[in-house]
Parts: sequence; C-alpha cells; structure tokens
Amino acid sequence: MKRLIHFTNWLYLFSLSLWVGGMFLLGILVESVVRRMVEQPLKSQVMNRIMDFFNTQIIYWCLGFMLFAVIIQLLAEKKGWAGYTDNRVTKKRYTKQILFVIMMVVALYIGSILSPQMHAVDKLKQANPADQRLQVQFDRYHMRVEMLYTVNMILGLILFYIHGKEMSRFKEGPGETGAE
Repeated sequence: MKRLIHFTNWLYLFSLSLWVGGMFLLGILVESVVRRMVEQPLKSQVMNRIMDFFNTQIIYWCLGFMLFAVIIQLLAEKKGWAGYTDNRVTKKRYTKQILFVIMMVVALYIGSILSPQMHAVDKLKQANPADQRLQVQFDRYHMRVEMLYTVNMILGLILFYIHGKEMSRFKEGPGETGAE
C-alpha cells in the first residue's frame, strides 16, 4: 500500500508540473514564437490547435491523474492504509483539495466553455475582418483566458509550496530512529 501512496504522490506532482509548466510554456514561449514566426492567416489556426490540445487533452489527463491521486490519499488517510496520515501544514484541513477543485473548475471552464466560444468568434472575425465588435469580443475572451490562466498558475504554485512543505516534514514511526 505504501508503494501505491508513493506512486500517487509522484503522479500528483508530475501532473501538476505538466499543467503549471505547460501554462508557463504556452503563455511565454509558444505565443511569442507564433506571434513572431508565423504568417498572419495561420497565426490563429496554429494557436487554436496548440491551445485546444493543451486545454483539453493534456490538462484533462493531468486532472484525471491528480483526481485519482487525491482520492487514493483521502482513502488511505480515512482507512489508515499502511499507517498513512496526512502531513498537513495548513491551518484548514482540506486546503490542498479545495485549491485543486478550484483549479479543476477553472480548467474545465476554459477548455469546455470559453475555448469553443473564442473559436466561434474567431471564425466570425476572420470571415468579417471589418467588424470591430467581433474583435472587441475576441479580445475580451482572450483577456478572460489570460486572467484564468494566471489564477490557475498561482494556485498551482501554491499547491507546489504546500506540497513541498509537507514533504519536508519528517515523522518518526515506531522503531525508527531518524538517524539514517
């Protein structure tokens, strides 16, 4: 059982790093490269495909792995598997889980609701480039996505901080001297 708990801990951290690192990579590197290197008619197609793949495929897989890890850890704590106890460093009991749920809701909103709306407005904007109303609407959607990405990045970094603090605390179990 200890191996399962260690594996889910690793899976949680790996998924969180892919998620948060991917947001940094897309927001800083990919967008600037596409903006400078790709010709105008292809810019939105390239960014749409990259963002769709990341927002649906990668983030949803990361969400699934992290959700699996959280459920296993909650069950391990509740059932007392292998003497597992949550090494909590926050004042409130479920702070990590609440932050994760907020990140999950924001990611699902971006991937399932906001992205399709942005694509629809982008298609209309490309069909009628003179309509400034569509450009304003697209800019609003884009600004909302950037804001929500920023929120998720900050929450992800907070989760890394909490997890790091929890991992740095050592508990001596029965028969352990701590002098290893």
